Amino acid sequence: MKNRTTRLYTRVTPAELTKVRSFARRCGLSVSEYIRQRAIGFAPREIQPEIFHELIRRVETLYGETHSKAVSEEILSLVKDIRAELILPGNDKEVRRWPPLDSGPSKGN
Repeated sequence: MKNRTTRLYTRVTPAELTKVRSFARRCGLSVSEYIRQRAIGFAPREIQPEIFHELIRRVETLYGETHSKAVSEEILSLVKDIRAELILPGNDKEVRRWPPLDSGPSKGN
């Protein structure tokens, strides 16, 4: 763990705090870690429920069954897209997909 000795303070409304806590909980992170990751350009991903992983396993099982080459390639492509969009860690490109902030400069400024 890095030696974190400097504090960062900010004021938020009760509603904003509730939102941040909710986002952090859904990502399996503390509020501090969630805010730190967002501030340095990462978009933490939500932890998917077990049923999501079960459905992915079922799709992968379909891939192993006998199909035409085109269908098999399409199934494999779908699984890769799902993993890339929902499971793999985020980076700067995902940050832009989040809802716009309520305050601060807009993209047009």
